[in-house]
Amino acid sequence: MNDQILTIFGGSGFIASELVYKLSPHFKEIHLLSRNTQKCNHLKVVKNVEVYLYDPLIPPSYTNHIKTSDVVLNTVGILNESKKNTFNSVHVEFIKNIVNKSKELNVKKFIHLSALNADENGPSKYLQSKGKADKAISSLSSDKFQTVIFRPSIVFGEKDSFFNRFKQLLYFIPIFPLACPNSMFSPVYVKDLTSFIEISVTTDKFDNTIQNVTGPGDYKFIELIYFILQTMKIKRIIIPLNHTLSKLQAFVFNYLPGNIFTLDNFKSLQKDNISSVGLKGQSSIEEFVPSYLHKKNNKLDIYRKNSGR
Repeated sequence: MNDQILTIFGGSGFIASELVYKLSPHFKEIHLLSRNTQKCNHLKVVKNVEVYLYDPLIPPSYTNHIKTSDVVLNTVGILNESKKNTFNSVHVEFIKNIVNKSKELNVKKFIHLSALNADENGPSKYLQSKGKADKAISSLSSDKFQTVIFRPSIVFGEKDSFFNRFKQLLYFIPIFPLACPNSMFSPVYVKDLTSFIEISVTTDKFDNTIQNVTGPGDYKFIELIYFILQTMKIKRIIIPLNHTLSKLQAFVFNYLPGNIFTLDNFKSLQKDNISSVGLKGQSSIEEFVPSYLHKKNNKLDIYRKNSGR
């Protein structure tokens, strides 16, 4: 494969960063496409990687890269929508555009990072949009145009948006009302996920399939929160909210800045984020999460010291 070209969409994400390091030995060139190239500066030192700015609304900014590629890998995704970036525009229309263009321009393989529970009839707009994209991709699969869809549970790693986010929230909030405390998750380590993706790139093992990807353990949401507290060695009062109060919290937070917890997030949590089928990573949160949650965050420490907490 060392004479082939790979294009990765979503270059500024922490999963894409891991993929670059994992996949760079397998390709002559990797074209890393991002809407924020400054966040990709640390990847520019990889000798066969080139970072490019693209705009989803300007097809020429990315179609030339697709045209020269043997493999296209999409990691683009959002957890919350805005007026500019809706679930439909990012997860459905854009994905349909690049997968159709990939087939039209004779790309050999299209690999897509979706989400566990993706379903066009799912409980939330997020899961519905992921499901619609997966259906569109699968419908184009053939012997000459292989597609692989990975549906991971929450992905953890040093730059993740789950454990790091709740670390910050718990740092500042002494009494923490927790919505949907019994919702289940099966966190998968980013290096396990990218290893599965590496297999899909270098072999035909997963061609034209959809693969759920989970970790070795299933946890209630509240168990993960207590794990973070134990790891940080701090005490907080956690108040588990029932269904009605969880929905009320989401309704109120829906109107606050920052997308801390939206109604669509609440709807997604009505379906457990676990799976008994598919690929299982072997790396546990107990083994890896403490190594990065223990790292000092100087801004947080200064703020906490000045506030007396």
